[in-house]
Amino acid sequence: MAYVGNLTCRDCGLTFTARWGASHGADEYRCENDHVVRVDQETGIMLGLAANGAGGRTLADVFGRCPSCSSELATGLLPSCPVCSGRDHDVSVGGVLG
Repeated sequence: MAYVGNLTCRDCGLTFTARWGASHGADEYRCENDHVVRVDQETGIMLGLAANGAGGRTLADVFGRCPSCSSELATGLLPSCPVCSGRDHDVSVGGVLG
């Protein structure tokens, strides 16, 4: 399920609006550099990455590494703070998408 809401960074205090989580038919993976990879739930194919040369490949094909920066991909990571890059946030969900 995808969420939209305000995140308040516990490190620097910035409040920012972000979207995170799975979307209809796709799971979200995020790396430490905040690159987002969406993966088709049925086929396991990474979506929307043709510009990075990942089109048609699966997470297994890239060994669970981000096609943009090679750092490890994980699920459930909140977006990083645009000021300090922290990930420890207070969450105020404004809506649930799909």
